[in-house]
Amino acid sequence: MNANQYRLMFIPLLATLILGGFVTTVGLLTEPAALKYGVELTDIASQFTWFTGGVFVGGILAFFVFDYFAIKPVILWSYVVSVGLIIWLHFSAQYFLLPFLLTAIGALMAIVICGGVTVITQQWVAKQRQMIMVSQDVMFNGGGIVFSGAATWFVLNQFEWTSVYLIVAVLIGIVVLLTATSSFEPVLEPEEEVDVVGTWNAGIILVGITLLLFMMAKISIFVWAPQFIQQTFGVGPEVGGRFMTNVFAAAFIGSLLGTWAASKVDVKYLLYFFVFVSLLSVFALTVVSSTSIVLLLAYGYGISVSATYNSYVTFGLSFVEQPSHKNVVYLQLMSGLGSTFAPFISSLIVDVTDSTASVLQFCFVTLFIVAISLVVCHVLHHRIIGPRSAALT
Repeated sequence: MNANQYRLMFIPLLATLILGGFVTTVGLLTEPAALKYGVELTDIASQFTWFTGGVFVGGILAFFVFDYFAIKPVILWSYVVSVGLIIWLHFSAQYFLLPFLLTAIGALMAIVICGGVTVITQQWVAKQRQMIMVSQDVMFNGGGIVFSGAATWFVLNQFEWTSVYLIVAVLIGIVVLLTATSSFEPVLEPEEEVDVVGTWNAGIILVGITLLLFMMAKISIFVWAPQFIQQTFGVGPEVGGRFMTNVFAAAFIGSLLGTWAASKVDVKYLLYFFVFVSLLSVFALTVVSSTSIVLLLAYGYGISVSATYNSYVTFGLSFVEQPSHKNVVYLQLMSGLGSTFAPFISSLIVDVTDSTASVLQFCFVTLFIVAISLVVCHVLHHRIIGPRSAALT
């Protein structure tokens, strides 16, 4: 790779890290945010639906934006505006502004993520593309370690609940610099005409649906696991912080191994493994009786979410001969929709049952449905792809 490609590679990787700064800290920030605004815990948890909803809206916008605007200016302006909104969020004490700011930030970040993945499809092919896409999860999970630790420190030292987002703003500035100094000219020559009908099939559509369900379970656990631990075992926020740190420490190591494995084996087998481990880990979390075991299970759950999202995206795109940005956006939309549902549905479950444990039980059932759906996806993959799938193994 040349210097320009290295810069381009870091744009989607850092964009994933930046998104992780918001997503991975939700469960740690709900309590201090609720205290600041004087609202119930479930109210503030459900407010993060506006952020994940913004990610979904951003995915819809990205479906059309890149038909009319070049990737480079879209990334630049999206991130410049995001920095301004993060600063506004940090210094604003008005609760009614929270939904608007979170929605706008989520939408802009989603647009950048889509642009970054599209860049990957324009610059690399085959296992190299597969490896770079899966390595985005390394950044997300590495961000989980850094941001969970930083958020816990800020909370324990009574800083503003949005203080960790200022670190995110600095990272956004780095991406802006990389974008401004890079050429986005595609290395791969596009086909003169692409059969639009041929870019969609039952396989990629079903993968998107299972991704929605998986993300709904994943984000629900991120939101409520720290509170579940504190309420079930009567411990302080530092234990919930340790749980999340353990999750992302294991996820970081798992995503490194997953990136290496993605260069050796078909990514669908990684995906099956991750979902199976996730199912077992969530079940175990619902029946354990001590914090020491919970903290150990955090490592297992961390492995299960280590490289799952981008394994899903890579698997979904493998159903299509020549993926377009619309295929990327579809998978991003389904992920965003699942993430959008998660805070709202999980908060509703807690309201109705008055139990955080019920959220984990809900996630277990959801993941079981995901596992069954992936069996169907596997059959479809062999029928639709055939010899081309074998060539990637």
